[in-house]
Amino acid sequence: MSNFLEKPSLLSKGVYLQLVVDMKLLDDAIIRSNEPEEVLTHHYEALGNRFVIPWRKVKGKLRRLVLEKQRGYNIQPDCALKDDLCLQCPSCLLFGGTGETSSKKMQYNILSRVLGETFISTNTVENIQNYTQNAVGEKDLMTGQALMTILTVPKETVFKGVVTIKDPTKEMVSVIADNLKRLTRIGARSVEWGRVETNIVDYKLSDREDISVYNLLQNQTQQPTQNNLSGFISDLPAVNTAYTTLNNQIPELLKDLIERRSPKKDKKSKTKGEEQETGGE
Repeated sequence: MSNFLEKPSLLSKGVYLQLVVDMKLLDDAIIRSNEPEEVLTHHYEALGNRFVIPWRKVKGKLRRLVLEKQRGYNIQPDCALKDDLCLQCPSCLLFGGTGETSSKKMQYNILSRVLGETFISTNTVENIQNYTQNAVGEKDLMTGQALMTILTVPKETVFKGVVTIKDPTKEMVSVIADNLKRLTRIGARSVEWGRVETNIVDYKLSDREDISVYNLLQNQTQQPTQNNLSGFISDLPAVNTAYTTLNNQIPELLKDLIERRSPKKDKKSKTKGEEQETGGE
């Protein structure tokens, strides 16, 4: 039986916490890729046609929420996506970053400890609802004769996903669990669409990733995870304590990494004063 780590580790200890998440749309939502207003669907041989939300969309929203609350606690308040990452805060520890593109030009990278997969609707797609709106001019903001069509995922659609935390401490889990509950909007144009309710419905702590949304939906009666969810959540530290503890652990965690990456002083080199004392040999 795997256990939570006492403190974060740079090297993997082979512990995985998988959180099974349900996301229910309270409003119609626009889920799109790079194509304008495209609702994403995918055909599975075993599941049929399903609405899907790519993990990158959920992860991006979740990371912004973690950063938002972090700033509220005045922890690295200037850390921001995408080129202003500090690589020294709880958010960067959890979601990773590249040192060369960080605001402080760090000489190291951090891999993401939060892993995920495509969120898949629990029901098959029968039809896609269209909305037609008047197009608005960019300069005068006047409506014209042109119309545009918006394709939406209907309200009350439930998506299931699995969020995995690699080598978790209880503090890491507290931060992610709290911000998953704070995830209340998803999709494009979320200022006017895409209200959601997000809940953790189950979990499993083990030495591998053995839960997938695909398998959960293929066998709706499957019970592969652990029980007593309420006890598991209540045993986590308060989120403000979790942020503070993580922030205090990071300097020691990164100390060896920073020292290894920092340019070392040449022991044979002499300062100007030393050269004068030795006659500039």
